[in-house]
Amino acid sequence: MEYNITSQSIRNLFFEFQSNLMFYERKFLKKFQINDITPNEAKILHLIGTLENKSMSEIADKLKVTYGTLSTTINSLVKKGYLIRTRHKPDRRVIVLYLTKKCTDIIKRHEIFHFELINQLITSLSREKVIILSEILSKLNQIINTNFCEGNINEENK
Repeated sequence: MEYNITSQSIRNLFFEFQSNLMFYERKFLKKFQINDITPNEAKILHLIGTLENKSMSEIADKLKVTYGTLSTTINSLVKKGYLIRTRHKPDRRVIVLYLTKKCTDIIKRHEIFHFELINQLITSLSREKVIILSEILSKLNQIINTNFCEGNINEENK
């Protein structure tokens, strides 16, 4: 099978993947009666579970969102009973987050979803293609972390 690969076709595939990922993450969670959590909230819970220092500012920095944006989601997760928010004893300005037992299954299911997705991809590719995929994702992260769009966007491609 021959592909006609263009910049537009790659953009379309990338956009389709992003849309499908969110849809199927939500569908996977609902399969296990996890109906009150969005994929984004599950990602935040997972991140909090993996960090040693669970301060709001550290989480916002890791997610590349503003403190205010994160705060809105955290408020929702606290109301749903998935997080406990408290002030750091030595420095009362710092807000620290703790997971409740209620979110254990959500984190486990979210992890399984991503593990299975990547595992199926890797097992369907040759070792050489897995190496290339890893290099491509690494390069994509490198490009996006350079603030590539600051003053470099071609007006015609908007």
